[in-house]
Amino acid sequence: MEKNIIILFILIVIAWWLLKTPSFTDSVTNTEIKYQIRYPTGSSDDDLPIVIALHGNGDTVENFYKHTFEGSGVHARVILIEAPDKYWPYIQHELQRYSSTIASFAEYVYQEYSPSHKPLLLGYSGGGVVAYYSALTECNRYSLIMPISGMLRKDILPDNINTDYSCKVKAYHGKTDNVVSFSGGEFAISEIQKHTNSAELVSVDGDHHVIFRDYKKMILDDIKYQLVTD
Repeated sequence: MEKNIIILFILIVIAWWLLKTPSFTDSVTNTEIKYQIRYPTGSSDDDLPIVIALHGNGDTVENFYKHTFEGSGVHARVILIEAPDKYWPYIQHELQRYSSTIASFAEYVYQEYSPSHKPLLLGYSGGGVVAYYSALTECNRYSLIMPISGMLRKDILPDNINTDYSCKVKAYHGKTDNVVSFSGGEFAISEIQKHTNSAELVSVDGDHHVIFRDYKKMILDDIKYQLVTD
């Protein structure tokens, strides 16, 4: 009887471990992030390019993957990072903390899998705010930063800019966005363009939610292209 209880306990521990959401803690910021890894094409080869994806505020990694990457044909290791309590912060020092932590994680997975390119960072809405902020502080950790429907404001700009002309940013934003204003995206790009010539904002017709409805194929095709381009 006692032996059976021990075996049952071991099985429960194993099941808990297998179901546990993996996490990463940055030793500098002492901040933990949780993440999930998905493979849209089913391949899990070590040398797959890496996409680090940040969902919008109020969303989940499961929902973001389902509506963005599932069945997309994006041949990559897609790593989806959970926002703290589902919401990315819009406060300067918190943006600094999370952008730094995500950058350390990007370096960790880049060393772990050794793909030919540094990770591509994609962020939507609230995740796009983190992506824009990262372009001004951590751009050298990524092959490309792709904010979608994100923004920056003067009060959340980083105190110390750490970027250069090797930084590549390609953003998308709906011109009639009434959730995250198009002007906020324009402001973010204008700030980044002070430090690099490789930053552009692609404007599309439509509001906040039209991006992944009417322009999803265009964005996914761009991601596929960027993943195989030096």
